[in-house]
Amino acid sequence: MSPERRISPVPPIRKPTGSFRLVAFSTGLGVAAGLIVAAVQGFVIVAQRATLGFAAEHRIALPEQASYLRIALALTAGAILVTILSRASRLKKREPIDAVEANALHGGSIGWYDALAVVLPIMASVSFGASVGIEAAVTQLGAVLASRLGKKIGRPRSDVRVLVGAGAAAAIAAAYRAPIAGMLYAFELILGTYSKRTLAPVGLAAIAAVITVWLLTGQAKPFNLILETAVSWSDYPLAVLIGAISAFMGIGVMLLVTTFERFLKRLFKYETLRRITAALVLTLLSVRFPAVLGSGHAAIDHAVNGDIVGPHALGLLGAKALASPASLGGGFKGGLFSASLLMGALLGQVLSWIGGAISGSPPMEPALCAVVGMASVGASVIGCPLTMIFLVLETTGDFDAAIVVAIGAVTASFLTDRLFGYSFATWRFQQRGLAIEGGHDVSRLAASPITPLIKAPKRSLATNAALDEVLRAVSTAGGRGTAVYSLGGAFVGLIDPRLVEIASAEREHLPIVAADLIYETGPAVTPGTTLEELLEIFQHDDRPTVAVIDPANNLNLVGCVRARDAFASASAILDAQRRDDLGLSL
Repeated sequence: MSPERRISPVPPIRKPTGSFRLVAFSTGLGVAAGLIVAAVQGFVIVAQRATLGFAAEHRIALPEQASYLRIALALTAGAILVTILSRASRLKKREPIDAVEANALHGGSIGWYDALAVVLPIMASVSFGASVGIEAAVTQLGAVLASRLGKKIGRPRSDVRVLVGAGAAAAIAAAYRAPIAGMLYAFELILGTYSKRTLAPVGLAAIAAVITVWLLTGQAKPFNLILETAVSWSDYPLAVLIGAISAFMGIGVMLLVTTFERFLKRLFKYETLRRITAALVLTLLSVRFPAVLGSGHAAIDHAVNGDIVGPHALGLLGAKALASPASLGGGFKGGLFSASLLMGALLGQVLSWIGGAISGSPPMEPALCAVVGMASVGASVIGCPLTMIFLVLETTGDFDAAIVVAIGAVTASFLTDRLFGYSFATWRFQQRGLAIEGGHDVSRLAASPITPLIKAPKRSLATNAALDEVLRAVSTAGGRGTAVYSLGGAFVGLIDPRLVEIASAEREHLPIVAADLIYETGPAVTPGTTLEELLEIFQHDDRPTVAVIDPANNLNLVGCVRARDAFASASAILDAQRRDDLGLSL
């Protein structure tokens, strides 16, 4: 007889998951985000000229061009306006959510309230000269527009998250005229992961946004970085040094924001007074260093190209490192994206100046040190090292310099993660009690009900059932559970198999009944409990089954849930999420 031939199972055919509609919608989002960024940037320039007397985003004010009384009045007016807008946003009695939180906890769902509550205070802060950036505002607008579009056209949860990432990528790309940096920003922070499925929608959104801005405003970048130097081997260890120092500076700036916030809260009860105090600090700093006002775009190319060097760079670095934390800690709204770039560029110039004064030290090219510091501090504070590396590469067009920049940014990112553990965004989440480390989708378990897992107990007993009867019930019930009811029909508890085992091992026949063998206490599990909460219970309690109680009457048993069913369901959900992220479906 011929041996039996084994027939290999035919693997299932994987369906293509790339969606032409998703790509088309993302491209349209990119165009819309480009229009939004151009409008916001144009508005801020007009507003700053009206309030400060000069456009802080475009140029650094000279003493004869700036009235410091006008700056003080503008910042004070801005403080009052931000207070009014912030109080108005609290009418909904919940904190507005941003793109990262939306993708991590809400499946990409974010509404117009969240747009207005975040964007308007940021616009007011930047327009009146606070030392913050508008990147958070344009990112929020792009993300909200994407989320609303995804909901309106009925896209699934995974697609809505991708659209939110595409909207944020388009906004950052348009703001800095850097499409690759915008794409990586979405992958590193907003989506928390990269997959082939997300590349086309996110990438085309970023490219469309940049092209739109180019058509509207020309191809000029926010800052023009000129590198005319050859990279040598001595620059590689230098980049490690700059990256390490940048990590400590980034951590210090983040902690300083919280320190200012706590100090001013202890000092003043009313938030308006805290913001006015921050306005006073900014005014005093701007008397000597007017470049601290606004996001800092106007000073970045000056710092890199050698117009701000030596003691002036050191002074401006200290002033900016105080101005931005004072603005945010005092209650102004905005981001640290552009501020971290400026501080990094200044840090590089300062280190080059110090190194040049040390006899025997290797040559340190100031412009190269500046761009390394720029990317390194940005990687530390924002938490997106690849974004910062490619932002420098796209801005300078210098591949050799980008390698040195990458060394510094990776060093800063590693040390910040190892020594501090947070970027500025995740650090602020921690301050609010949210354990979010990025845009990874951590909400599916929290959104999953346990009702499909609830089953009736396998066996039921009366409270006065004898030990022999309990043993027979437990042996047949297994993990499905054995419920105990009073003579009046009220649920008393589930039999604890461990107690049954102990009782049955006794040589003497003990007068034990079912009521003596139930769990002493039980976790509060109702049909409204989520799978995430149930898993937390099972991880801290080794019981194989929990009872699900009617929330209206804790004497009514709805059913039981086995631990193995809960963990199997969670595994299936997380596997489905992984397949969605990778763009796989059967």
